[in-house]
Amino acid sequence: MTIRAPVRPPGHRLSPPAAAPPTIHATPRPIARVVALPDATLASMRYQSPLRYPGAKSGATRIIGELVALASASIGRPHLFVEPFAGGASTALRLAGAGVVDRILLADADPLVARFWQVAAADTDWLIDRMWSEPVTLDRWDYWRSWTSTRADDRDVAMKCLFLNRTTFSGILHGRAGPIGGRQQKSRYAIDCRFNKQALEQRLRFIGHLYAANRLVDVWHKDWQVTVTDVAEWYPQLLPNRVVAYLDPPYLRNSARLYGRSFDPAGGYAPAHAGLDPFAWTEGSAHYRLAEYLRRRALYRWILSYDHHPALTTDPALYAAGRMTPTDQEKAELGVRAWHISKRLVDLHYSVTTTDRGKQEELLITTLPSRSVPVSHRFRPLASPRAT
Repeated sequence: MTIRAPVRPPGHRLSPPAAAPPTIHATPRPIARVVALPDATLASMRYQSPLRYPGAKSGATRIIGELVALASASIGRPHLFVEPFAGGASTALRLAGAGVVDRILLADADPLVARFWQVAAADTDWLIDRMWSEPVTLDRWDYWRSWTSTRADDRDVAMKCLFLNRTTFSGILHGRAGPIGGRQQKSRYAIDCRFNKQALEQRLRFIGHLYAANRLVDVWHKDWQVTVTDVAEWYPQLLPNRVVAYLDPPYLRNSARLYGRSFDPAGGYAPAHAGLDPFAWTEGSAHYRLAEYLRRRALYRWILSYDHHPALTTDPALYAAGRMTPTDQEKAELGVRAWHISKRLVDLHYSVTTTDRGKQEELLITTLPSRSVPVSHRFRPLASPRAT
């Protein structure tokens, strides 16, 4: 595989991260009994996430939900569904609201995104009131772009995330993206055209309801590897079959083009030594670290979605294998299973940029029981005999 690496500007330095604690409270919230939602009608809203997210894929929720529901017939319904690349979290929110999974846990390496979900879950009323009091103007857009906080408990970080996401081109939080409507605001789309406060209030209330009903367990500001390992550490009673991770990492093909702009490190990522360096994705190394972990050390079931890049299923260091390959030591000491790895092609609609919108082929890779992973016109096997 060859991935063209972007050239780092001379003397480039990552800015200090925006504030976000690692978990909502001092320690991760324990698993508690799920109760009914205060308002079940919110679970049927067409749009449940308050965030517009670069790389969102229409139809992913339905497909992931179908995979999980089919697997539940043999291994039971997941007690915990984990999204280590939460972003807009549309899939997790929908599955939790519909009862396809009992609970969800969200995590994101971007401190703005993580802090938004933390405050939306645990301080819902405050964020709703703060949103209603916020003028949606170009002056406020400039204010939030320049405003930073270093306090880990600063709830205004959540407001910054929500405001910029709803008023910036394509929902991009960092980098060079400008306001909707441009600096002159002469476009037919003004800066507030995606900021329907009444609709956003309903979506925020839904998040708060999920948290209050113990259906949203926690929100973590951690990278994917810390997240998946910490889940096993904090919730061992769910291993190996009652927790499922859904990982939607940056695209292999488009990492340098999309994420170099959308998640510009100058906009708020933590320093590279903290394990949150976005250049690791654009330069390709993070894709290999993710594959190595999932193939050899994952302690519970996982679903992975990617753009359909041929290297993913031909490179032995990625996902060419048809089965997890833990060492004997990893099997004995960690309890890693050698689950079968199924691969399917599905059609989704992307909303990355104006040039990428439309139906695209997506690759799903999973260790859910192979007998439960369908083969059909919607879940197509790969042509390669070893990519089953």
